[in-house]
Amino acid sequence: MHHLKINLGSCVRVYSKNSNCDKCQTICPEGAISYRENLPVVSDSCIDCGGCIGICPTEAISLTNFDTLEFLFGFLESDENLISCKKNIPCLVTLSVENMIALALLKDDTVLDLGHCATCPIKEPLHAQIMQNISEANRFLESVGVAAKVQAEEIGYEAPEPEESTPDRRAFLQRFTLKGAVKSKVEFEKTVEELEKTEVTLADSANIRKKTLPNKRKLLFMALKRVDKPEQYHTFMHEELSFISQKYVNESCDNCSLCYRICPTGALQTDRRNAKIDFDPLNCVKCALCHDVCEPDAISLVPFSTRELFEPQVHALVNFQVVRCDECANYFSYFGGEKLCPRCKIEEEEAKRLWGIQ
Repeated sequence: MHHLKINLGSCVRVYSKNSNCDKCQTICPEGAISYRENLPVVSDSCIDCGGCIGICPTEAISLTNFDTLEFLFGFLESDENLISCKKNIPCLVTLSVENMIALALLKDDTVLDLGHCATCPIKEPLHAQIMQNISEANRFLESVGVAAKVQAEEIGYEAPEPEESTPDRRAFLQRFTLKGAVKSKVEFEKTVEELEKTEVTLADSANIRKKTLPNKRKLLFMALKRVDKPEQYHTFMHEELSFISQKYVNESCDNCSLCYRICPTGALQTDRRNAKIDFDPLNCVKCALCHDVCEPDAISLVPFSTRELFEPQVHALVNFQVVRCDECANYFSYFGGEKLCPRCKIEEEEAKRLWGIQ
């Protein structure tokens, strides 16, 4: 019985049927995640490895028996310096690139144990993702001019052998008492409920409207406060960073409003009159949802400068001329010709067809 939980209110596939995000499905070594009517569903083959947790851009996935943020804060406060799948974490892949960067900055003696990866039955594709995360995190750390780095060693930690004990038959049989049966039934029904949840509830809809940053981004911000402004800034090509981006909008944008309405973190925004599109790179989690829903394909990725981390600013991607519609008096983005809003244009065309004018 798995402990994986998906918060549909944070999953980008719920935001739009046009979303192409399949990171959780691709990383799963057991093929336990599939999509039913575009919503993610977890099967019983899930083994709680946590690969989907670390790779989900919006932290929509979690384990009910392991909280990444709680683990990280507990680890930072402890005297421990080793993180191992045989000691304190389901798998190193549970840690995102941002998590690794924050760990290196906040506790520089942290070591990731790769000693069990070679013989791990779910090595692929998890090990490749772990190594990619470590490499990206270290490139990022080097780019902001710090000596800290993500340390990974093949230690092969093994937990101490527990003292031998006689199996408690009474405890075993207690599972079949009325109390034990009720507990098992509750656990089973909870699991079935999670498996069968394929509809977006009101609570999920409320979460969609919140537009909040994932905890891993907040932790990264906290860690970066310890970094002094570098003498020069580094520029990454857009494909070199998996968790943040800079964007450009070309002239084909028709201000349909989908991108900034659907952005899960509020990285894309507008003003009260919808007269512009602004972009805050620090709020972008690179979920690609804005690209997926943009019909004219007007949004593209451009190189990202680490200047954004130390001199943050909101970028005006595009501005629009907003005028009142001659028919309904509502404001709309004007691109020339008759001053009719898109809705009134559609109604006018339908009326013409109805009367055989065209």
